[in-house]
Amino acid sequence: MLRLKWIFATTLLIFCFGFCVLLLNLQDFCTICRKRIYSPSLRSATVRETFQLRPKIQCERNPPFLVLLVTTTHSQKEARNVIRQTWGKERLIGDKLVSTYFLLGAGTNPRLQGELTGESNTYNDIIQRDFIDSYYNLTLKTIMGIEWICTHCPQTTFVMKTDTDMFVNPLYLVELLVKKNQTTDVFTGSLRLHDAPIRNNHSKYYISTTEYPLAKYPPFCSGTGYVFSVDVAQKIQNVSSTVPFFKLEDVFVGMCLEKVNINLQNLHTKPTFHAYKKPFTICNYRKLVTSHGVRPRELYLFWDVLRRSRDEQC
Repeated sequence: MLRLKWIFATTLLIFCFGFCVLLLNLQDFCTICRKRIYSPSLRSATVRETFQLRPKIQCERNPPFLVLLVTTTHSQKEARNVIRQTWGKERLIGDKLVSTYFLLGAGTNPRLQGELTGESNTYNDIIQRDFIDSYYNLTLKTIMGIEWICTHCPQTTFVMKTDTDMFVNPLYLVELLVKKNQTTDVFTGSLRLHDAPIRNNHSKYYISTTEYPLAKYPPFCSGTGYVFSVDVAQKIQNVSSTVPFFKLEDVFVGMCLEKVNINLQNLHTKPTFHAYKKPFTICNYRKLVTSHGVRPRELYLFWDVLRRSRDEQC
């Protein structure tokens, strides 16, 4: 009888220990889930959603004409600093104010997060929210930036979304936007009107038929750089929570635009948004809005050459 009691007590103890371990593992798993399942289609982001970091600004006092939103990661500090010294520097172009802010998710390295907090305190240009910062969360990052515009800087006229590996010419962009003389229902960039999902599972851009069963995407602009009026930002925000989450950010924005009946437009009769690296010449870069795949040292060099050659004729 004593032996049976001992076996029962031992079994009960092992069972209780195993159950506690299972609970702890489930708790860790759910913590990860809460960080990853942060999708406009699953949880509508509102003003109540807190930012880990955000600029202290009052756009109503000094409304910008154009706000540049740059997606970045924690490790891209050098690129951010070069952008701050070149095309992302706050400036007046004529009487048009242009400002730049950087978009990030949550990192896993406490040291890099500490450095980012220091950047935020120094430059007042970091927008960060608590979702895993990864390539396939660019959609969350972009929608976060649009929400921030709608909530904290709706006084701007235009918004541009771009990346850290881009050369952007804000002087020419402002010139073209002023000439266009249209401040509502504008969405422009490198137009993708007939793109189809890539079904090669070895591709970075692979999309399964489960993720997207149709043969063709709705019209969208390359995520390397696109520009839109602030009323379009509000329309995207309004429908983003009703559009199924899609990991390709530029296509997701295209889905939102299709839902609100916004047509894409060319900003110029000639291509000005280049989703590839345009060979550098002074005349080439004076008359473009974006060039893709530019490293920080090249960016600084290109910008400096353009700055010093303002009087040269093309």
